[in-house]
Amino acid sequence: MKYKKLRGIVLKKQNFRETDQIVTLWTQETGKIRVLARSLKKPASKLVYNLQDLSYVSVETAGRKNLPVLIGCSTLKSFKDLRNDLNKIGAGFYASELMLKLTADEQPNPAAFNLFVEFLSNLNSQQLISSQIQAILAKFSLNLVEILGFKAKTTRELDFYKANELVESLVERNIKSAAFLIKL
Repeated sequence: MKYKKLRGIVLKKQNFRETDQIVTLWTQETGKIRVLARSLKKPASKLVYNLQDLSYVSVETAGRKNLPVLIGCSTLKSFKDLRNDLNKIGAGFYASELMLKLTADEQPNPAAFNLFVEFLSNLNSQQLISSQIQAILAKFSLNLVEILGFKAKTTRELDFYKANELVESLVERNIKSAAFLIKL
């Protein structure tokens, strides 16, 4: 059994069997990883509050490489102000979806990790209106694309809609959370 202690951001959770969940994290040390959180859906689970989406956490894992088991977790930063504003949480989920779709598993990229943490911190700490959030999202999207090695076809500033089109053309799939942000 291999033990690891990692710090990362919770990108998503998916149900697995009756009470377990597979948690996808973006970590500075190993990039995007999936871990098995046993009994996370049980009411008595001690880990459920630490593994909220878009939380910055410290996790301890053990077990095989393809799906390690989560054995401990603590929250480093919860970004709780982000959860009080529908526009902000929508932007956070959009950024999370970009991290999921634009990056490969277990490919560390400290610059992308730092950009993501900085984006969530800025979103959490400021009072923003919808147009400001979309401008910050466009900037985040273009910076992430550049950090990941894709060269944008344009050097001028893009609005959210053009940045979203660029990202969708790169991943060749729709970004589902973009539809939510456009309606706000």
